[in-house]
Amino acid sequence: MTIDEASHEAAAEAVQDVAALARTLLDDARAGIAGSADVGLHLDLATAELAFDEPERARAELRRAIGLLGDRRPPPWLYRGGAAHLGWVSAQVAARLGDPGPDPRWAAVVGETVAAFPADRDVDLPLGLLGLGVYALAHPDPTVRAPLVERVLDVVADRAEHDVDGMFVRLVDAPHRRRDGSAGLVLLGVAHGMAGLVSLLASVADADLPGRGRAHRLLAGAVRWLLRQRVPDEARWVRTGHQPHRLTWCYGDPGIALALSVVATATRSAAVEAAAAAITADALARPPTEAGVLDATICHGAAGLIWFGHRVATGAGDPAAARFTRTWVSHVVQQRSAGPLVYVRPDGPGRDHSFLEGDIGVALALQYVATGTRQPWEQLLLGCRITPH
Repeated sequence: MTIDEASHEAAAEAVQDVAALARTLLDDARAGIAGSADVGLHLDLATAELAFDEPERARAELRRAIGLLGDRRPPPWLYRGGAAHLGWVSAQVAARLGDPGPDPRWAAVVGETVAAFPADRDVDLPLGLLGLGVYALAHPDPTVRAPLVERVLDVVADRAEHDVDGMFVRLVDAPHRRRDGSAGLVLLGVAHGMAGLVSLLASVADADLPGRGRAHRLLAGAVRWLLRQRVPDEARWVRTGHQPHRLTWCYGDPGIALALSVVATATRSAAVEAAAAAITADALARPPTEAGVLDATICHGAAGLIWFGHRVATGAGDPAAARFTRTWVSHVVQQRSAGPLVYVRPDGPGRDHSFLEGDIGVALALQYVATGTRQPWEQLLLGCRITPH
């Protein structure tokens, strides 16, 4: 066997190992969710089943979620079993299996919420306006999609503030924000901040919708503001009002770099593309000991870095990104060797099966490495352009 043949065989075995670990984590999630009455967990599992090419299982999980909801009105949000979550997963399953489109109930709940958007809710992704925007942009019916997107832009324009750097949106001044000291802050990350906003606006600006011109104008000010927040002589981005943070999708450089890549594609901006590349290089160069990773989640842990690293490695062929990905895959391998993964939770370490903070997200990130196939779940992280199903 030649050196090249041995190297190729070793690489193939490594991919098989990653694929097997991804399946193990999916099985962990299936076992944990099987008897759950949590609508959101069944929707998360449906998302994973589609990615693992199990569409019939996905349909079954969607039906379980709808059955568990019964006649209750869901909250509107994109996560935790909200109407946008139900609608997004329904559209995915329908597109894959040729089923009828999403139940009109989900669009009605989202539409009513956006039309009178609560003053105590943020322009953010998981339980806020940006998640409703993802659902709106991905909706297969243009008669639903266009007016919902217009209403989302109305709220953004209403919440927008301006300074010498450009346009920004603050977190709300509400009791839950006062408790953690974040009321009135402007965050930079994807989950709750400006990177998430610019990613969504870029998708609207790049869509065939009446609001694309307004989205372009809002995007120009928001991107200008975001790019001017980089701390001089610091190879990282910070949350306004906070100390430099961990290397994560939710608040950190990886999520910001992916969001700016969406902007660069939509606007054909060389300057934004260069900024995304510089932030990516900084993130890849951060030593693991300085990453602040505490568990394996896709939100704030190793899986998010695996997804980010493999996106860069496959897109740019960057050896540093490939090494970065292998480092964080090894981190998950080591953790799972001790048994089912344990995650950091507000009430202490424990099991979690969800997409954002548990087994499903880790399984999906590893499956992406094993197959190299990008999946629609990236929309749920604002890591790609949002398009209709």
